[in-house]
Amino acid sequence: MNADSAFQTGSTHAVCQDYAVADLRERGRPYVVLSDGCSSSADTDIGARLLVKAAERLLRETGGPTAGGVAGLHSEAARLALSWAEMLGLRPQAVDATLLTAHMNGGRLIVGCSGDGVVCLQTTEGALDVYAVSYPSGFPVYPAYAHQPARLRALADAGRARKEVTRLRAASAGERLRTDGVSDGGALTEVFAFDAAAYRFAALFSDGVQSFFHSGQGEAAGRSEPVPFESVLPGLVSFKNTRGAFVGRRVKMFLKDCQSKGWRHADDLSLAALHLGG
Repeated sequence: MNADSAFQTGSTHAVCQDYAVADLRERGRPYVVLSDGCSSSADTDIGARLLVKAAERLLRETGGPTAGGVAGLHSEAARLALSWAEMLGLRPQAVDATLLTAHMNGGRLIVGCSGDGVVCLQTTEGALDVYAVSYPSGFPVYPAYAHQPARLRALADAGRARKEVTRLRAASAGERLRTDGVSDGGALTEVFAFDAAAYRFAALFSDGVQSFFHSGQGEAAGRSEPVPFESVLPGLVSFKNTRGAFVGRRVKMFLKDCQSKGWRHADDLSLAALHLGG
């Protein structure tokens, strides 16, 4: 078993507002955590780190909750991050950030997503199962909103709080992902629970994985076209091996390949993964 994470600044950002951590040590229960700060709110690079550190502290203290406790963990992490931001003299909007966690509880893999993001699992047979959590309005509901009811109510009243969970599948990491269903998510935190023995790895992504674009060359110079998310994600999880800093190596090699293709990611990109076995 192994855990690793990496994050990269997007081409349209001066400061990376994504942050991610991975840990193997606590009570034999590894975890990964990532957060993506809102680009239009001030100091969310700091807020994203506070949120990750709060969730990490809670995971260490509890050893990792069951699926039924994940929403509470995310809410408490947001409360802690808001209190720490206040101590630093930051406005509450600094904690406008998503929170994704994955950890082991016995033989169960428990994943939580507050806000938008992507969860990708590879089965022991090599197939990819992907869950993309998104908000059609473009306004994610952040975990901090659990402690800011006026902001949450304003989003709901404006019809901007609706969430979609899109499932995609591919027979292998070398094949294109295809949509396998779309459902409405009703909870502030989407929680997924799996039998860990059925999977080789689980990976969490910020929505930066959906921000890749192709820069035109020659006569097409100056124009850009989006690169489909379904074409990007499999390459990012094609781990050659899962020893050491396996996520950092894969991201580095993938971005090197992107340079040769003329691909760039506009938004910050973060990836955290648990290797489960196989």
